[in-house]
Amino acid sequence: MTLYHPRVAGSEAPVTALGTILPSYSSIGDHMRKFLFAAALVTLGSSLGSLSAKADCEHTKNDFDDVYCLAKNYINADADLNQYYGALSKLLNADEKASLKKGEGEWMSKRNSSCGFGKDDGYYVDLDCAVTTTRDRSKFLKARLDECKSSGGCEADKIGGQ
Repeated sequence: MTLYHPRVAGSEAPVTALGTILPSYSSIGDHMRKFLFAAALVTLGSSLGSLSAKADCEHTKNDFDDVYCLAKNYINADADLNQYYGALSKLLNADEKASLKKGEGEWMSKRNSSCGFGKDDGYYVDLDCAVTTTRDRSKFLKARLDECKSSGGCEADKIGGQ
C-alpha cells in the first residue's frame, strides 16, 4: 500500500500497492529523512488508529486497514530490533560495539536501497519489505545476543554481519 505525499500543493494523492511514500527533501540529510520517516509512521499509525482502531490485520477490509496494519507491524518490528540491539550492545567491548554499529549502518543502507526509492515527486517506501527486512535483522541480532549469553562471550567475527 502506498500513500503519496506530493511536493506540489494541490496535486492528487494516488494510492497504489507498494508501501508508503514520504516526501523527498534533498536539502536534508539521511538522519533527518530517517527521523521524518519514523515520525510519519507514528503519525500515520495514530491517525489511522482513530479511523480503524480495531483493524483486523489478519483480514483487512480496505486500503486504510492495510496501511494501518503495515505501519503498526513496522513500528513493532523496529521496537524489537532496537531492544535486541540495545541488549546486545551492553554485552560488547568497544571493538565489538564498533563492529556492531558498522554492521547496523551497512544493514540500514541495504534496507533503504531494497525497500525504498526516490523520484522527482517523492520518496517511496515499501512497508512490507521494510517489515520483513527489519524482522530478519532482529532475528540476526537475537541470535548474536543468545550466542553471547550462552557462551559467556561473543563471537566478534559475527557481530558486524548482516
